[in-house]
Amino acid sequence: MADGRPHGPPAVPAGPGEDVVGAALARARARLGPGAHVDHDEHGGLCRVRIRLGPARHGHTPQWGVAAHDSAYVAAELDGGVARLLDDRALLARRRPLTGPLSGPALLTPPAAGILVHECFGHTSEADNYLTQRQALGRSLGDTWTTAPLTVRDRPTARPYAGSYLRDDEDTAPRTVTLVRDGRWSALLTSRATRALSGGSSTGHGRGARGAVAPRCSVLDVEPGPHTRAELLERVGDGWLLGSAVGGFSVREHLILEALWARRVRDGRPTDDVVGPVAVCAPKAALARQIAAVGGDVRVHSSPYSCVKDGHEVGSTLISPSLLLARCVVRPLEQVRRLVRRARPPA
Repeated sequence: MADGRPHGPPAVPAGPGEDVVGAALARARARLGPGAHVDHDEHGGLCRVRIRLGPARHGHTPQWGVAAHDSAYVAAELDGGVARLLDDRALLARRRPLTGPLSGPALLTPPAAGILVHECFGHTSEADNYLTQRQALGRSLGDTWTTAPLTVRDRPTARPYAGSYLRDDEDTAPRTVTLVRDGRWSALLTSRATRALSGGSSTGHGRGARGAVAPRCSVLDVEPGPHTRAELLERVGDGWLLGSAVGGFSVREHLILEALWARRVRDGRPTDDVVGPVAVCAPKAALARQIAAVGGDVRVHSSPYSCVKDGHEVGSTLISPSLLLARCVVRPLEQVRRLVRRARPPA
């Protein structure tokens, strides 16, 4: 089926397992030095690795991780993860604090773009969220999110990625669902309770304990576009390159994207002017309208971190290229976190 074809790199076949991961971790520790904190565990068939370069401090410590239902896949990802950590460490050596908001065009690197897609199109397409939030969101199924040719699919059976599964928690076989097709909202993720929104049959996205099942996105896959990174930077002109994501979440119809750094772009070239940590906080519909182009540089983030909704945790994978925003506002991370704390109702 055409809608089910993968857009990320192919999965690595199962390998010898623990010894392969151990050897890759030894190489990683040697390259990163004694300040690196490396956690590795295997549980429930999922192999996880988390690495941070120093004490845990949100928005200030470079971190990276991978999880998959295949140890060989995890081992194969480690060299690339180490390279990204070393790049982040070099950028943080030049980073200065951001004291106020910045606005202009911005290029989201694939990790940052993946967070935007997860929060804006993944969670918003979960049928229970759709029913409660569409009025405030100002968007309904069939409406246009963006004029850019953006296509987003959820592929629950895409092994060995984190968040993949063969049957959901209601014992329904899941299917690939195209959530956004060429910028238009085309479908929702449903459980048995919300199957009326998907033609009377659950899409197999019901997750959670008995009595608390809700539709959940799993492996979100953005179809690559025609543009190279250099072409997208040229279109940025004078603006910002938004780098390594350190978090993201939704507050009703708003999304928050947190990044370790933002790098100034002038005349289409990244400069040595680096600020951070930063965050983008915006209404989902307004930010989606700013998506002007889709890159071809797809990157997979099979994440070791869980996605939490109403206290229930599931795995998650983000497969995305870079995304160009015609305009966005970038703020100091702590400023946005204070705003979010005030906006959230008391527990």
